[in-house]
Amino acid sequence: MDNEEGFSLIELLVVIVIISTIVFLLANLPNAFLLMAKSKHLSLAREIASKQIEDKRAMQFGNLVNDTTQISDVRLRELPNGSGTTTVADCDLTICTNEENIKKITVSILWKDNQKTQSVILDTLLSEGGINQ
Repeated sequence: MDNEEGFSLIELLVVIVIISTIVFLLANLPNAFLLMAKSKHLSLAREIASKQIEDKRAMQFGNLVNDTTQISDVRLRELPNGSGTTTVADCDLTICTNEENIKKITVSILWKDNQKTQSVILDTLLSEGGINQ
C-alpha cells in the first residue's frame, strides 16, 4: 500500500473555487453598502416629499398662498446635505384652460450621494372643493 501525502488535484480545485467565491463576495460588499445607503436616502426623500404634499392637501384651499418655502422636516438631517422646498403656484394656463381655481404644488428634496446631487421632485394639483376640501 502506497500512502502518499499531499493534496490531490480535485482538492486543490475545490479550495481554489471556495477562495475565489469568498474573494468575489468580499470585493462586492462595499458596492452593496453604497447601494443600500442610496436606496435608504431615496426612500426617505420620497417620504418627506409625500408628507409635504399631504400637509398642503390638509390645508384649506383659501390658505394656499403662492410662495416657495423651505422644508423644515427634521428627517432632512438624515440626508447628506439634505434640503428641500415647497412651491405653491397658480395652475399653468396650458393645463387649466378653463380658468379653474387650481394650485400646483411642487415639492423638491435635494441631497448628495457620492458627491452627486440627487433629487426627488413631486408635483400635484389642488382645487377648491377637491380632495380634503
